[in-house]
Amino acid sequence: MKTIFYIFVISLSSLAFAQSGNDWRTKLRHGDLIFNIHTQGTAFGNAIANATKGTDDVSITHVSILISDSLGMRVIEATGKHGVWICPLDSFLAKAEYSKDGKPLLLFGRLKDKSCINASVNRALTYIGRPYDWLFSDTETEIYCSELVHYSFLDVEGNYIFPQQPMSFHDATGKILPYWIDYYARKGLTVPEGAPGTNPKGISKSDKIELFTVF
Repeated sequence: MKTIFYIFVISLSSLAFAQSGNDWRTKLRHGDLIFNIHTQGTAFGNAIANATKGTDDVSITHVSILISDSLGMRVIEATGKHGVWICPLDSFLAKAEYSKDGKPLLLFGRLKDKSCINASVNRALTYIGRPYDWLFSDTETEIYCSELVHYSFLDVEGNYIFPQQPMSFHDATGKILPYWIDYYARKGLTVPEGAPGTNPKGISKSDKIELFTVF
């Protein structure tokens, strides 16, 4: 944990800006992206972390969208337990991983082009109730976390702000991880390595956003 958190702290030194203090919520904006940093947890989460590395090799395994309106701050996300749903920000923070000094291991991303944010969030809301896509397939019938962001965020000309890229289920050596071989074999499928898709890593590294932390 010490090593992982050290990498996390060093990586944040190069981000666009940082904020701290009790007023951190005032630094967030409608349509910000939230990236969860992974250090430990389930085999499923570990497998995602091992196959994807975010900015400066921080393991990012989940991405969601912040909603800030008259109802307060909420998060829309796609999870295995709920599918696409909305939860209060406090509930979202309660299930995040934390550093030893009590800070949520989260990064935030803000679009540089603000013109499409409201329409993109409204589009994300239309996916509420869709089941989670356990196969990470290219479909809108079932949705996984980064796919929700992919389908929701379009520019004013209707182009995807976060386009698809080849899916990665391999480790740093290029070898497909045994977890994913077994995972898809149990479903009677082969690993869709290289198929069109999205992942939190790719979105976190997009030049369309600025990354920041508020804690």
